[in-house]
Amino acid sequence: MITKRAKEYHQAMKAACLAAMHILCGKKGTASDAVEAAIMELENAPATNAGIGSNLNRLGLVECDAAIMADGVDNSSFGAVGCVSDIRNPIQGANAVRKAYDLGPDPATGLVPPMLLAGWGADTWAKEQGVPMDPDNRHKITEHALTRYSEYMDQVNSCKLPSEGTKNRAEPASNVKATDDTDDLLMDTVGAVCIDSCGNIASGVSSGGIALKVPGRIGEASFKVKR
Repeated sequence: MITKRAKEYHQAMKAACLAAMHILCGKKGTASDAVEAAIMELENAPATNAGIGSNLNRLGLVECDAAIMADGVDNSSFGAVGCVSDIRNPIQGANAVRKAYDLGPDPATGLVPPMLLAGWGADTWAKEQGVPMDPDNRHKITEHALTRYSEYMDQVNSCKLPSEGTKNRAEPASNVKATDDTDDLLMDTVGAVCIDSCGNIASGVSSGGIALKVPGRIGEASFKVKR
């Protein structure tokens, strides 16, 4: 499919593949670390709806979801974060959660590590684990995402509200036009699947969620990772 942003998508996918290959070609490269590296490249690409360039919620802010699953020869593990704002690359937060959960309960205290963290708690925990943070995440808001946000909000605010006592739902105003942009259809969750030399398989996803989502919404990218 040819789009106005095809070159940007191709560059992002190439960078993701090269990043994963660099990890896998290393002596200690694992499938899960390769997936993290690949998705980080996709999150850093403004053309995708993940990390930089994410869809904005109803307040015009970025809140991201990410998850990763590793299926090893001996065991499987999973980790995810949802509705995070301060973590620079959400997939790094998800992989940190996975690694912590994979270690099991703390031998001294018996405390069980998390498998899924969301919101402020996820950002705080990730910071404590040394995951790179970026509290001022305004750089994640691209001009394209901001333009779309303004267009969508204009459409919402232009809808006719039903009068009091009317059972019918609101009807869109006549001047509101449906958005038909192929590029928007491609701006969806990003993901990667890798297999290493030991036969371990890992997959991960990352997403900025749907446009105009309710603040605090946890998207499917936090828990729908295909094995």
